[in-house]
Amino acid sequence: MIALASTIRQNQGQNRDLQRAVQERVYAFIRPLRQPSMLGRYRPLSPAFSLRDDLNMSWDEFDHLMNDYFIQFAVNADDYDHLTYFPEDIRPLPMKIISYLGRWAGAVESPQPLTLGMLVEAAVTGRWVSQARR
Repeated sequence: MIALASTIRQNQGQNRDLQRAVQERVYAFIRPLRQPSMLGRYRPLSPAFSLRDDLNMSWDEFDHLMNDYFIQFAVNADDYDHLTYFPEDIRPLPMKIISYLGRWAGAVESPQPLTLGMLVEAAVTGRWVSQARR
C-alpha cells in the first residue's frame, strides 16, 4: 500500500514536470509575438493571457500562428475552428468600432476566448478540445 502511494506521488510529480516543461515551450513560442503597452511594458504571460486581446495580429496572422502551433506541438486540430476564436470581420471600420465599443460595454457578445492555458492543455494532451465539449 505504501509503495502504491509512493508510485502515485512520483507519477503526479512527473506529470507536473511535463506540464511545466510544455508550458515553458508554449510561452517561448508566444513570447516574441507580444507587443509592448504605451508605457513600453509587456503583459506577463500566464494561463489567462488572451491571444486575441493581447497580441496585435491580423486574422490571417492568427490563422498562420495557430497552424504553426499545431504543427510545432503535434496537436490534433480536428476540433479546432478558427472562426470560434477569431471571427473574420469584413465590415467597414466605423462598424467595427461600434461593435468593439458594444463588446466593451457588454452589449455585444464577444467571441470565445483563446488563452495560453488552452494552448498548454492542448500541447500536453496532444489534441484540441473545443469549448463546447468542456
